[in-house]
Amino acid sequence: MFISHSHCSAPKPDTAVPVTPRDLWALAGYVAFAGVLLAPLRHYVGTPKQVRRAKFKRDSFPLSTYPMFSTDRKGRIIVPHVVGITADGERICLHHRHYGAGGVNQVRKQVARGVRRGHAAAIAQRYADSLAAEHRQGRLNGSSPGAIRRRREAAVVEVLVVRSRFIFDDYFATGEQPSLPKEETVRARCVVGGFAERVEEPTK
Repeated sequence: MFISHSHCSAPKPDTAVPVTPRDLWALAGYVAFAGVLLAPLRHYVGTPKQVRRAKFKRDSFPLSTYPMFSTDRKGRIIVPHVVGITADGERICLHHRHYGAGGVNQVRKQVARGVRRGHAAAIAQRYADSLAAEHRQGRLNGSSPGAIRRRREAAVVEVLVVRSRFIFDDYFATGEQPSLPKEETVRARCVVGGFAERVEEPTK
C-alpha cells in the first residue's frame, strides 16, 4: 500500500515595499519638472497668428522662442550701424566706445534705436567729435590693441550712419567677410571736426 504525501510549498514572503510620503513627494517633483520642460510647447497651440504672438512674447527655456533665435530671417538681416571713411575711400568699423562706455551690444542697440527715431545726425556727430578729440590727443605709438586701433582710425575723415542689408549666404560664403553689404542707405554723415547732416542716400 502506497501512501501519497502531498508536498505544499511554503508561502513566499511579501516583498512589496510600501509607498511612503517621501516617494510621493519625489514623484510630484518629477511631474513638476517635466511640466516645466514641456511648458514652452503651449506657444505652438492655436492659429498661426496666435502662435507667432505667443512665441515672441517672451523667451521660454529650454525651447527658446525668443525672436533672436526663432524669427525666420529669410537669409537676410538689416543692421543700422556706423562706419568711418578714409580719404582713400576705405571703410573702417569704428570702435563702439566712441559712442558710449557700454558694451558693444548695448551701443549697437542704442544706435539702432536712435536711427529708428530719426537721430542719425546726432549719432554721426557724437562719433565724429570723439574721433576729433582722439586725433588731438594723439597716443598713436605703441603695440597695444588700443594704439593699433587709434592709428587705423586716425585716417578716418568722415563718419557715416548707415542702414545696411546683409545676405547671409554672401556674407559667410568665404572665410573673409566682404567689406560691403548687399544694399545700404546713408542716414547721416559728418566730417571729422565738422557738423553732421541728416541725409537719405542709397549707396549700393
